[in-house]
Amino acid sequence: MRYSLVGAVVLGLVVAALAGCGFNRANINHADLPTKVAGVVPGQTTLAELEQMAGGPATAITPVGDGKRLYTYTFGDSKTKGLYLIVLNISKTNTGIDTASFLVNQDDIVEAMQVGKNSEDLPWEWWAFGD
Repeated sequence: MRYSLVGAVVLGLVVAALAGCGFNRANINHADLPTKVAGVVPGQTTLAELEQMAGGPATAITPVGDGKRLYTYTFGDSKTKGLYLIVLNISKTNTGIDTASFLVNQDDIVEAMQVGKNSEDLPWEWWAFGD
């Protein structure tokens, strides 16, 4: 009788351990912004077209002089993977945050653009103790 109780406890712990994995993904603003604004052509694209492509207004608008403004969009991706047990939790979160900047002139034409790539192909990792 005692061995069957120990076996049941061990089996319960094994089942609990196997069921303790977790995956979580969070998009920061529009993580697919680089794809959305791929059609922006400096010198031709208007501010209205930019906002339509980007899916809304900029995160920040900064006047830079001579009637020009810098439209900044923040976007990215965050991935968490881990092992969650009753007593021990091990997880790692990878976050890549990018900025897309568009210089718009006084005639509402995009003059220049720069789109970051830090969050592109962000890997899933779970080992939290170094690389």
